[in-house]
Amino acid sequence: MFVADIVLLGVSYYVAYWLRFDGKIDEPNWHILSVTIIPLLLCKIISLFFSGMYRGMWRYTGINDLINAIKGAALGTLLFVVYLAGRYHFVGISRSVVLIDFIFTIVVIGGLRLMIRLYYQTHAIFFDDIIFWRRIKHECRKVIVMGTGPLAERLLRELHGNSNPKYKVVGFIDEVDTHKGMRINGVPILGSLPDIPDLVGYYSIDDILITAPELHGYQIKELIEACTGLGVRFRVIPSITERINGAIANHLRDIMVEDLLEREPISLDMGVMRQELEGKTVLVTGAGGSIGSELARQILGFGSRMLILLDNAETPLYNIDMELKQNPSDTEVIPCIGDIRTFKGLDHIFKRFKPQVVYHAAAYKHVPMMEMTPLDAINNNILGTYKLSCVACRYKVEKFVMISTDKAVRPTSVMGATKRVAEMVVQNINYSGTKFVVVRFGNVLRSNGSVVPLFERQIAVGGPVTVTHPEVMRYFMTIPEAVMLVLQAGAIGKGGELFLLDMGQPVKIVDLARNMIRLAGLVPDKDIAIEFIGLRPGEKLYEELLIAGEGVMDTAYDKIKICKNAKPIDERLLYEGIERFKVLVKDSNDHKAALEILKTLVPAYQGNPLPKSIGNRE
Repeated sequence: MFVADIVLLGVSYYVAYWLRFDGKIDEPNWHILSVTIIPLLLCKIISLFFSGMYRGMWRYTGINDLINAIKGAALGTLLFVVYLAGRYHFVGISRSVVLIDFIFTIVVIGGLRLMIRLYYQTHAIFFDDIIFWRRIKHECRKVIVMGTGPLAERLLRELHGNSNPKYKVVGFIDEVDTHKGMRINGVPILGSLPDIPDLVGYYSIDDILITAPELHGYQIKELIEACTGLGVRFRVIPSITERINGAIANHLRDIMVEDLLEREPISLDMGVMRQELEGKTVLVTGAGGSIGSELARQILGFGSRMLILLDNAETPLYNIDMELKQNPSDTEVIPCIGDIRTFKGLDHIFKRFKPQVVYHAAAYKHVPMMEMTPLDAINNNILGTYKLSCVACRYKVEKFVMISTDKAVRPTSVMGATKRVAEMVVQNINYSGTKFVVVRFGNVLRSNGSVVPLFERQIAVGGPVTVTHPEVMRYFMTIPEAVMLVLQAGAIGKGGELFLLDMGQPVKIVDLARNMIRLAGLVPDKDIAIEFIGLRPGEKLYEELLIAGEGVMDTAYDKIKICKNAKPIDERLLYEGIERFKVLVKDSNDHKAALEILKTLVPAYQGNPLPKSIGNRE
C-alpha cells in the first residue's frame, strides 16, 4: 500500500499540472513540478500515516476509512501549502494545481482501498455504513469478536447499525498474531487465542462472540476451559442454514455442546439425493422420533410427491405433521397412525399409498428398558422389521433404508442384539427385487432420552450430574448431520450394503458433562458435582462400529464407508429363529427362551441376568 500510494500520488500531481495547462506543460512549470514533487510526497505520506491509513485491513474499507483518507489528504495538502508559502512565497506556483491535486489525492487513495474491498466482496459500501458514527450506549455488554473474516466484519456492521445496540465491540481476536494491532472499521485486533483470558479481565468483557467457522471443537473447548471462573459468556454465529435469510446479529446463540464435537464439515451430493427422492412417494417409520422427524424435515426439501409419516405414538406424530405443514412445499404430507408389528395395518398403508422409498427408523432403543422386557424389543425391532420388509417386497418398493446402531456390534444388550438380527433380516431379504440398505451409526445428541437433555436438567436444578463410569466413551453426531448422511448413503446404495457413518473421535461422557457445566457458566466439581453411578445393565464402556474382521471400504464420500467381509448369514437358522420368536410373542411370556434364541442368532451376545421383577406383557 505504501509503494502504491507513492506512485499514485506522484501521478496525481503530474495529472494536476497536465490538466491545468491543457496538456502542454512549459519549461518553467516542468521545473517547479520536478523540484516540488518530493516535498509533496513527504507531506502526503506523513499525513496519511498519522491518519491511520496504514493500519487498516482494506478488504473491509468503510466510511470511517474514507473519512480518514480525506483527513490525510487535507492535512498533507495543508503542509504542502505551508512549504510552498515558506519556500517560494507562491511565486510561479499555480494555486489551481494544488486544488486539483487535493481532489485527486482523495480519489486515488480512497479509490484504491475501495477497489480492494470490491475485490473481496461482491457489493460496494452501502450508505448506511455512516451509522458507524453513532455512539454506543453505556449499558451495552462489552464483547470481543473471535475471528477476523467476512462474518466478523458483517457482524460488526450489523451491531453498529442497530438502533438499540446490545453489544459494544471492544476488539477482535485472530487465530494467529499476524494481524495484531491492525483495525477493522476502526476497531482494533487485540491479539490471538492465548491472549483471551488476559483480555477478558483487562477490558471487563461480558461476552465472546465466535464468528470463526474454521475453529475446531477442541479449540473452543480449550478456550472455555481457559476462561472458567471469569464469568464470561460465549456466543456463536448461527449455522449457514440458520442465517440464510436473517441478520447474524439478531440470531447469535449460546454455544451448545454440538459445537464442541471434533468433527470435519460434511460434503454431500445434493443432486444424487434429489434424484433419489424427487417426485416419489416416501414413507418414514418412527416419524415422530428424533431421527424419523429429522428425516421427514430434510426429505421435504427434495421435492417428493408424497411423504407418509408412520408412527404409533399420536402426539409426536401430530407435532411433526403440524410442523411440516407450516412449511410451504408441493409435497403432500400424510400422517398415519400405525404399527410395524401388524401385517394388516402395514398392508393397508402400502396398498393405499404405494410408497417407492422407505426409511425405517422405528425401533425400541433404550438399553436398560429393553433389558427388562426382551420380548417387546424382539417384537418391535426384529419382527417389526421383518414384517415391514416383507410388505415392502410385496408392493415392490424401490429402496428400503434401515437405520441401525453401533450397539449392534458385539452386542452386550438386548437392544443391540435385536438390532443386529434386524440387520441380518434386511441384508438377507435383499434378493427380492427391492434394494435393501442398512446404515449404522452411533449416538445422536439431543435425541429423545439421550444423555444431553438429562445433563441439562440436572445442571438446571443445581446438580449433581450423574455419569455411569469415569471411562465410558461414546461416538456422537448431531441429528441433522446423521440424517444427511443417511440420505446420502441411501441414495448411493445399490442394495445389500451395510454403510457405516464416520463418527469422528469418541467422546468421554465425563468430559461431555464437564463441558456442559462450563457452558452454563459454572465450574465443574465446585458449583456442580459429578457423581459416578455405575454402568447400567447391558451398557458397554466403549462402542464400536465394526465387528473384528469385517473391515471397511471407502466410498466417494469421506464420511460414508461400506462394511465388507461380513460373516455370511445362515438363512435357515435366521428364519427358524424368527418363527420361534413369533410363537413366543403370541403365546408365551418366556423371556429366557427368547434370550437363548438371540444368543444362537448372535453368538457374540452372551446376555445378562434377567431382572427379578420383569414386567409382564399383555
